Amino acid sequence: MKKLIGWIVIITLGNVLWLSLDKNPPAWDQAAHLRSILMVQNFDGNFVNLIKSFYGYPPLIYFLGGLMGSSMIYLNTLFLILGLIGVYKLADKKILPVVLFSLFPVIYDISRNMLLDLALTVWVVWGLYFWTKKNDKGLLIMLILASLIKLNGFIYFLPLIATYWKQPKKIIVYGLIYLVAVGWWWGINWQNIYQYLTGLAGQGEKMTDPMNLLEWQTWIHYFRLFFLHQLGPITALIFLIVSRKGEKKLWWWLVIVYVMFTIIKNKDFRFTMPLLPLVAVWMGWGLAEIKRKWIIGLVLGWMVFNYIENSFNWPIKKPVMVTTPTFLIGDVNWINFSDYPVREFRKSIWPNEKILGDLPNEDSKLLVVMNTAEINDNTLSFYKLKTGKKNLEIHGIDKWGLLDFDYILIPDTKTESAPFYDVMLTPRKQAIKNIWENIENYQIIGEYQLPNGGKVVLLKN
Repeated sequence: MKKLIGWIVIITLGNVLWLSLDKNPPAWDQAAHLRSILMVQNFDGNFVNLIKSFYGYPPLIYFLGGLMGSSMIYLNTLFLILGLIGVYKLADKKILPVVLFSLFPVIYDISRNMLLDLALTVWVVWGLYFWTKKNDKGLLIMLILASLIKLNGFIYFLPLIATYWKQPKKIIVYGLIYLVAVGWWWGINWQNIYQYLTGLAGQGEKMTDPMNLLEWQTWIHYFRLFFLHQLGPITALIFLIVSRKGEKKLWWWLVIVYVMFTIIKNKDFRFTMPLLPLVAVWMGWGLAEIKRKWIIGLVLGWMVFNYIENSFNWPIKKPVMVTTPTFLIGDVNWINFSDYPVREFRKSIWPNEKILGDLPNEDSKLLVVMNTAEINDNTLSFYKLKTGKKNLEIHGIDKWGLLDFDYILIPDTKTESAPFYDVMLTPRKQAIKNIWENIENYQIIGEYQLPNGGKVVLLKN
């Protein structure tokens, strides 16, 4: 237990240091979630409208963040701590799997961002632990909490629930409890849920998500993300070699979840994050069986070096990459000191708050054509609440041509936006071209230099 507490202190201090140094604006999803937390903190008394304003996401993470006030950026650090304790319990109180889990690149990167997947992973790992201990009530509570974090949270529990098929009474009773605990949110938010399930998220992103189940690329997609990004090639290769030595409890659960998310059209490397606690446990058990302990030291030394280098850009200046092409999974970055999948902290100040401060009229509509990780409609919607401009309407390019806008935020011709979804690429390019070709019809309110060398312009329509 002392080793666990000591390691938790080290990892927590690393996150606190990183978060205190980083000044970068939150990106698309992170900004949307922070905006929802601010709405909870500014709750005006209409609970139903509050729930409906969460973009179709369940409310639990927003309520928890709302309780933390200005410390909400540390919420995922708290979930990381809870997750490390869960891995410790699942690994029969062995510390090595805990260390490995916390040093997986995707885990420590997301623990510093306001994304929902780490919290979901925590409830899943505790659900697995309660299932192994035959603690049915604990499993039910984790299922409820997971379902109130993300819409797809219940999917990870379906294989575990299926093991109760010989206990129909328990399934019925617990099912009714689950419906009471979660159903209220479905009832209030059914329109957003329906839109989410039948919209873009349900169809997949054509440029990035392989969807043809008859192609082998679809079936190795999540393995590719696991190998290249979630763990990194060297760490993943070590896992594939040593994990065979460990006792593989719940291997069938991992396979079923992998298959389910492969069949689902919309794919993201975060969707298989809840599988990583088991990966850490099996890898830790396998390494513990190695008689030459210096090998374990080399593995941990490599992972700690990656943690420091990728997080704090020290002692080697990024980017440094060593890449070889492969037939099966494409280019493999054996050495990957870059900003993906782990972003270093940045001290640059972006002009988001300055842009909103220069708007002369709060009761107006702003079209945000600019779309990068640092400046987009989600990020500016977060800053509008942070700066108190509650009545300002901010819209993305999906409303271009559908609404009359008072102001427009547009990049200069040399600054390229990063389209959030490929379906928005064409209308965004058309809007930028149309506005600059008719710039005489607009009044320039402000021009803002960006830390990356570009420029964004605020126009009055």
